Amino acid sequence: MRQERIVEYLYLQDQIVTPQKIADAFGISERTLANDIKLINAIGKSAGFALKRIRGSGYQLVIVSEVKFQSFLTDSFHDELIDSTSPEQRIKSSLIVLLFSEDFITLQELADYLVVSLSTIKTDMKKVEAFCKKYQLKLYSKAHYGLKITGSEMQKRKAILDLLRKNIKLPMLTEKYQEFNRIFDEADLRNFLQQQIQLNHLKVSDIVFENVMQHIKLLSFRMLQHNTLSDEENFNSQIQDTYDQLTKNLLQYLTDHYQLSFSQSEKIYLKEQLRGKFTVLKNQTDNHHLVDKIHQALKIIDRRYQTSFSNDEELANALLMHVAPLLQRLYTGHQLENPLIEDIYTQYANVFSLALTFIDLLNEGSDVKISKDEIGYVAIYFAASLEKYANQVVDDYQKIAVICATGGGASYLLKVNLERLFAKAEVTTFALNEISRIGNQYDLLISTVPLETDQIDLPVIFTKPILNAKDLSKIEKDLTILRESQKHGRDANQIVLDLFKEEWFRLSYENSDYLTLLQNEAVKLEKFEVAKPGFAKSVLERENLIDTIYQKGIAGPHPMEQGATKEVINLILLKNPLNYHGKEVKIIFLINIKKDHLTLHKEISHLMIQMMDDPELNNQLAKINSYNEFITYIKSLMKEG
Repeated sequence: MRQERIVEYLYLQDQIVTPQKIADAFGISERTLANDIKLINAIGKSAGFALKRIRGSGYQLVIVSEVKFQSFLTDSFHDELIDSTSPEQRIKSSLIVLLFSEDFITLQELADYLVVSLSTIKTDMKKVEAFCKKYQLKLYSKAHYGLKITGSEMQKRKAILDLLRKNIKLPMLTEKYQEFNRIFDEADLRNFLQQQIQLNHLKVSDIVFENVMQHIKLLSFRMLQHNTLSDEENFNSQIQDTYDQLTKNLLQYLTDHYQLSFSQSEKIYLKEQLRGKFTVLKNQTDNHHLVDKIHQALKIIDRRYQTSFSNDEELANALLMHVAPLLQRLYTGHQLENPLIEDIYTQYANVFSLALTFIDLLNEGSDVKISKDEIGYVAIYFAASLEKYANQVVDDYQKIAVICATGGGASYLLKVNLERLFAKAEVTTFALNEISRIGNQYDLLISTVPLETDQIDLPVIFTKPILNAKDLSKIEKDLTILRESQKHGRDANQIVLDLFKEEWFRLSYENSDYLTLLQNEAVKLEKFEVAKPGFAKSVLERENLIDTIYQKGIAGPHPMEQGATKEVINLILLKNPLNYHGKEVKIIFLINIKKDHLTLHKEISHLMIQMMDDPELNNQLAKINSYNEFITYIKSLMKEG
C-alpha cells in the first residue's frame, strides 16, 4: 500500500520533509497526501509510530516503539511482496538481493525472502541472468552454495543505480542498508553539494542533482562494505579542470564524515561522474568548437527535415549547456536515467528520431551507443523549439475574417475572445450572407458554420460560437497543422482522420513476428508507391535502435526519416497480440507522412495517448471488426480530447 511506502520513505529520510516533496515522490496531489496522512496516523497508533506535522516545514516520522515499528516494516514489506505478482518486480527484487549480498544465496533462501515458490524463482533466474549480461556481470552458480553475481565493481554500481531508480524498495530494508542510512546524513551532504556547485560556478538540473546524490550515496555505501574499484578499473584521467577542486572537496567531506579511504580509481570515478553531469558556466568561451558543431548539425537537421532550428539561437544556447556534459557522459559510460522518458517518448515521438540524428552528427566517429533516456533529454529541447514556433504562428495573421451566424452578443463575444488570441490582428465579423464581402485582403477565415471551402481561397478554421480555453488552444493547433499541410478547410482532427484509409486498415489474426509483420506491411506501402523506396528498411532500422511500442500495447513505428509520396497510416489491429522484447503489441500505427510534418506527427501521438488513457481500451479493441467501427471509435476519442 502507498501509505506504508510513505512511512518507509520518511523513515529513510530521517528529517522533516515538505508535503510537496512527499507528494512529488509518490506522484499524488497534496490533497491525496493529506488523506493518506490520516490513514497513516490511524495505523501508527498500534504500529509504534506517528507522523508529526511541523508548522511551516513539513512532516517528520516519530517512532514511539522501536520493536512495534520494526515489526510493522517487516510485515508491510512481506505483504507487498505477496501482493506483487509481477514477474518484473520479482526479478528486480532478486537482483537487488544478489547484488547487495557478499555471500552465496540459495534458491530456497531467495524464495523464502520473496515469499514465492521455488519453481517461480527458478523460472525468474533466466531473466536475472539476462540482466547480468547486459551489465557485463555473471550469475555464478556453485553446487551446495547457491548463487552469486560476479563482475567488476563499476558494473555492479551501474546495475544497482538502474534498479534503485526504478523505485525498488528492497535494498532500503536490508539490514546493512538500514544501518548505513542511520549513519549517513543525506541532508548535510545535499547542503554541502549545493554550496560547492555555487562556489565552482556550475549548473545542474534537479533531476541530475538527485542522480549525483545517488551516485555519491551508493559509492559511500559500497566503500563502507569494502566493495571498491580495482586498479584495473582506473580511468587514467589526466584532464585538469574545474571538477578537480569539486572532487577534492567532496572526497575530503566523505573522508572527514565517514572515514573513507579513496584509491586513485575511486577518485577518478567520482570526478568523471561529476564531469559528465555538471555544466561549467564560466568556461563557455572555450566551447567555440562545440558551438560550431551544434550550428552545423542544426543546419543538416533543417535540410533533412525542412525545419528552421538553426535560426533559433535560444535553442542553440540551451543545447550547448546540455551537450557539453552529455558528450563527456558518452565517453565515460555514465549515461543518465530519465524519469520522464515514457511521457517524452510517447508525446514527442515526432522529434525523437530528429534528436537521435542530432546526437549522431555531434558524435561522429564514435561507436558509443546512446541510451533512450539521454535521447529523451535532447528531444525535449527540440520539442520546446517547435512549441515556441507554434506560438509565433499566431502573430503571422494580421487580418482575420470571422463568420458567426448567430450575430448579436455571441458574435461580439467571439470577436473579443479571438482578439485575445490574435493580439496583433484586426478581427472582423460577418454574417453568412456576407461571405462574398470576404476578399483576399484577409489572411484567415474562422467560421462557426459549415462552408463549401472549395470556393474560398483562404485558410479556413472551424470553431464554436462560444470559446473556452481548450477551443482557443485547438485554433492554435489547427493553424500550425494548416501551415504544414496547406489543406484549407480542414481542422487538425480531420487532417489526422484523413490519414486512415480503408485500403490500409486490416485485422490480423496471425501469430507473426513483430518485425516481420512490420517489414511486410512497409514493403506493401513501397509496392503501391505510397511510400518511397527504402521505407521498409528505414522503419526496421528505427525499430532496432529503439522500439516504438508504447503503453497499453500501442505501437507507432515510423522510418528514421519521413518522406511519404502519399500520407497514410497503415493500421493493423492484432486480434492475437504479439510480444516483442517483453512488450505486448495490440495495435500498430505504421506512420508514413512527409518529412516536414512534425506537428502532424505530434497530433498522431496525441491520438495514441488518448487511446492509452482510455480505461475501456481493451474492450473497445475487442469490439472493432471493421474500418468503420475503428473510425467511429477514434472520432469518439477526438470528441472527448
